[in-house]
Amino acid sequence: MKAAVFIINKRFTADSLRNEVFDKETGRKHRLEPRLMKLLCILAEHQGSVVKREFIIKEIWDDYPGANEGLNQAISFLRKLLADENKEIICTQPKTGYIFNANISWEGENVPEGRRKYVRTVIIASAVLLLLFLTVIRYYTKKNISVNPAKQLYERDDAGMDSIRRSQGIQDSKDTSGNAAAVLKEKNDAAIAKRESIQQAEKMRSQKDASGETSKGDSIH
Repeated sequence: MKAAVFIINKRFTADSLRNEVFDKETGRKHRLEPRLMKLLCILAEHQGSVVKREFIIKEIWDDYPGANEGLNQAISFLRKLLADENKEIICTQPKTGYIFNANISWEGENVPEGRRKYVRTVIIASAVLLLLFLTVIRYYTKKNISVNPAKQLYERDDAGMDSIRRSQGIQDSKDTSGNAAAVLKEKNDAAIAKRESIQQAEKMRSQKDASGETSKGDSIH
């Protein structure tokens, strides 16, 4: 275990690099010999699980003769250090080992492997989500930049076409009005010509009738 600093039950701060335990309640700092600190770290690392005596003896005393008695004394010292008079923090499992029943919070980068993996997973997942979010934002930003000019050009062209259509409508209206006036004028001219033709025919018929009557009178005389 490479835990640099960890806190036990929000009271005792253990620094494995300095072999020190600070009691926040009393304000006292205790120096531990390396074997005692290593034992405390092993128990904290296996928090809530049974740590067998054989494992502890091998890890700390390397199966040294008399290690059993040394372990008993070390456990007794740690209980006093942690104010564990009722043996509830370091609980003995008969003929098996010990369970460390304490609330552990880790500080610094050196934490148990399981916790390191969890932290790495959270960090990587957060980074991936952030990258994905930034990618989406960048994509839509570029899309808007590329689409808007085309849209504006289309709107300008559409407005131009509307203007052209309105102009053509006005011109068509003018042309229609002009054509109607021309047709009406032609009709009026035709009516006048027809009337004049009728009047001319009647005049010629009247003159003919008058001439016939004159000739008849001359023949009677």
